[in-house]
Amino acid sequence: MSPGEWASASTIALTNETFPTQNVPALLDTMVYLMEDGDYFYATFVAQDPEPDKIRAFYRDRDAASQDDMVGVVLDTFNDERRAFKFFTTPLGVQMDTILDDVNGNEDASWNAIWDSMGSITETGFIVEMRIPLHQLRFPGGLDEQTWGIDLVRFYPRENRHRWTMNYRDFDISCYLCQLTKARGFSGLQPKTNLQLIPTFTATKAEDRANPLTDDWSSNNGNTEAGLDLRWGISQDLYLNATFNPDFSQVEADQAQLNVNNTFALFFPERREFFLDGADYFNMSERIVNTRNIADPDYGFKLTGKKDANTYGVFATNDTRTNFLIPGTQSSRIASLGEDVESQNLVMRYRRDIGSNNSTLGVIATNRTADDYSNSLLGVDGNIRLGNSDRVNFLLMSTESEYPQEIQEEHDQKQSLDDQAYTIRYSHDTNTWRWQAQYRSFGEEFRPDMGFIGRVGVKNYSIGGGRAWRFPAEDFFNRIQLNVFTGGLEDFNGLKLNEWTEFNFNMNGPLQSNVGIGFGPQDTNFNGQVFDADFLYLFANFRPKAGVNLSLNFQKNDAVDFANTRQGKSLTIRPNIGMRFGKHFQFNINYNYQQFNVPGGQLFSTNLSDVRLTYQFDVRSFVRAIVQYSDTKRNPGLYTNTVKSRSKNLTTQLLYSYKLNAQTRFFVGYLDTGLKNDNFDRFEKTNRTIFARFSYAWQY
Repeated sequence: MSPGEWASASTIALTNETFPTQNVPALLDTMVYLMEDGDYFYATFVAQDPEPDKIRAFYRDRDAASQDDMVGVVLDTFNDERRAFKFFTTPLGVQMDTILDDVNGNEDASWNAIWDSMGSITETGFIVEMRIPLHQLRFPGGLDEQTWGIDLVRFYPRENRHRWTMNYRDFDISCYLCQLTKARGFSGLQPKTNLQLIPTFTATKAEDRANPLTDDWSSNNGNTEAGLDLRWGISQDLYLNATFNPDFSQVEADQAQLNVNNTFALFFPERREFFLDGADYFNMSERIVNTRNIADPDYGFKLTGKKDANTYGVFATNDTRTNFLIPGTQSSRIASLGEDVESQNLVMRYRRDIGSNNSTLGVIATNRTADDYSNSLLGVDGNIRLGNSDRVNFLLMSTESEYPQEIQEEHDQKQSLDDQAYTIRYSHDTNTWRWQAQYRSFGEEFRPDMGFIGRVGVKNYSIGGGRAWRFPAEDFFNRIQLNVFTGGLEDFNGLKLNEWTEFNFNMNGPLQSNVGIGFGPQDTNFNGQVFDADFLYLFANFRPKAGVNLSLNFQKNDAVDFANTRQGKSLTIRPNIGMRFGKHFQFNINYNYQQFNVPGGQLFSTNLSDVRLTYQFDVRSFVRAIVQYSDTKRNPGLYTNTVKSRSKNLTTQLLYSYKLNAQTRFFVGYLDTGLKNDNFDRFEKTNRTIFARFSYAWQY
């Protein structure tokens, strides 16, 4: 910042620490300068640090620097105390932006805005400057003057991770945004063209073979696609998104997950841009909308907005490969209508703010249709805040489904199904005490095909709470918490499927540590038999120095051998290591080991490794190598069905990325997958793909 450049700016000091010690003076000085000119919101942070060589700052990809030193601004632009935009930057200019849903307690880091930032480390600390275009924000239109809730924040990670802010926080009040300072300004804002066009170009060449012993490689001989994404601010509080001929393939591999001795389908998060913008408008307490079910659309439209106390959203797409979850009482699986069946998909959501105490009421409707297939859902939900510390959440839903002959036969489904589901939850949350009670009921024929709910035909309850003790940051432990919960699950015939009680204890301490233990008795009913499922788990997370993250999860429990319906014992160990070497190189390994024993011996053991090596050239570009390897050994003599004694899978990926901003990006990469089992004496590849993708954001 040059002399006199910020002479007319508002100046605010971050004087209050809210974590780990609550509402005490901040250890170091931080001054923030704020301005706006009708087109942009500007913020400059001048952060003092007497030991600038200990500042934690590395070159990282966007949204991946949450453990570094950072500063940022939180903006409740509708001043409704329910939803806010968060913009943070590190001393090296790495950007992070999220949307905070304070009603449901969610924070969505997948949202990406286009804004500018820069940072530099100085002899006395660091300076960060931000320039946020107002057309990237949503706020009420047509007002002479805007009133926004605002928080300015600095994170200082050393022995503890300190949080300093401009605001005092009462932790006996269960909402955060309702305690923000109110900022007034932006007078006389004039409507402007708010149009963003993002043409995309994708090229891929892929080869596949299902059986390496008998099949030749089949190739797509190269495939090139052009598409277009549009984002239009019809008004400042109403936005239209559209996509035409999109490439919705994911650039980077999902994090690998263990899936042995598991009867329920795994969940993976959404990463595709069209579905991410405005995704928070469709949030609910259950996963009623899971857009990864929409696999391969040709087009999509989305309209989201807020007017006074009314929030609304609607999106529609087609899909040439429709996937959905078939839930059950004791298992779930993924179904597909096939690549030759096109479906139409529609989601509508409306929510109204009730009163001034962070309460809401809403409705949702989803519909999917194709030849001989239809699924619809209608739901009503509410989030009612009672006083400062208590909430009641409820959700009532009904579905109707018609399945084609192929789905009926392959997944043992009726042609027509209809049923209801509901959930209700009460929670009390203060600085010292927390407790909650919840009851959920999902009818046997309840089918939310647009969502991800894996278990139906069951009723379950849980009740419990805990006590927290907090201490000054200089103490060995700054927080200790003890919790006790109990719950049960039964089917609609009254058969008990699960009963459990959990005791857990955790604490925060030196080296930014979080350590805990949990244990309890549990009984599980599977295939008409009751099994012990008593459990014990331990976890520990540490950040002992800049650029080093260490964690270990250990779990040992009595368990059910689902493949053979008998008692077993399971041991799972999950160490994770993240290390930085210099400012540019990053190494991450997530390792999972599971061992399962039955009375006759070891039934299986499985190893799963996800290794990622990244060289981050600067805040815009990186090259990354990913290796995912799994190795499962089984004892065929202990299985009632025929199984392979050994199965290995290997996925490798090399990816280069350049990002001018969140929407102007270039990717090029290579991916292959292979396997090895009793039929192959070496790894045989089953897929190899070369791909490139380019998008450019034009803003008007």
